[in-house]
Amino acid sequence: MKKVFLLLVLAVATFTLFGCKSSEYKVDGEFLAYEVSIHRNAPMVTMVSVTIEDGEVVAFNIDARQGSATQTEGADTPDDTSDDKWSYAWNAKTKKELGDDYGMVANGGAVAEWYEQAALIEAYMLENGVDSVEVDADTVITNITGVTIKDGGYTTLAAEALELAKAGKFQAVYCTSDDLVIATMMVDEKGVASDLVLDVLQGRPDGATFAWRDQTKQELGLEYGMKDASAIGKEWFEQADAIAAYVFENGADSIEVNEDGDISNITGASVGDSGYSEVFALLFDFANYEV
Repeated sequence: MKKVFLLLVLAVATFTLFGCKSSEYKVDGEFLAYEVSIHRNAPMVTMVSVTIEDGEVVAFNIDARQGSATQTEGADTPDDTSDDKWSYAWNAKTKKELGDDYGMVANGGAVAEWYEQAALIEAYMLENGVDSVEVDADTVITNITGVTIKDGGYTTLAAEALELAKAGKFQAVYCTSDDLVIATMMVDEKGVASDLVLDVLQGRPDGATFAWRDQTKQELGLEYGMKDASAIGKEWFEQADAIAAYVFENGADSIEVNEDGDISNITGASVGDSGYSEVFALLFDFANYEV
């Protein structure tokens, strides 16, 4: 009888130890890591996300959006650059959205189009882990059949996305003009959301040369210099915080704008809705957050 009781205790202990072992991923959703860069003298953002379902990694997604530079004035006088003017804008579609139109096969003779190779990398990382991807001295991926492109930061971003998933930190980005609009939010293991933050990283081109600003608008704080010119005497980060607080309580589609495109229904905010509604909608979708 004592032996039977002891075996029962051991069985219960074993179930408690192994059957109830919790995942390191406490929150389900899609976790995005991103990196800005410059491609052919225009803005670029590379994005890798990981999807967590029931505490397990079920998918990776790799994508990138590039931009373009356009000379708007001065092209007719190439020897005189004093009157040159340029504009910079994001492409309408990401690399994946472009599909075959990205042109790696047609124009470069690649073995497969970029989106097809990205899908192979995603599947390989899901099956074998992020650290399993091997590259040569030129960062060309060498151990995935059908892949000949470079590791354009994909594995580093995938590892970062996994760390964000462990922390329960959601991120979303939205491309507009030559800026990157950013939203972040924390969600704990009980599903409680907090710390919704709106931010923007601006492009800061110098004539014919594109560059990113060193700091985001939130990081610049009072140095951004909007307060004195603001109709309500508020700096950008103060208005952004008021917008985030309102959206957190009322939803991404709750922002209203007037005929000039300025936000009209949030106390403490009068700036334009420059992609803010869109980035919040993306973020809430990633986090399955409903107001």
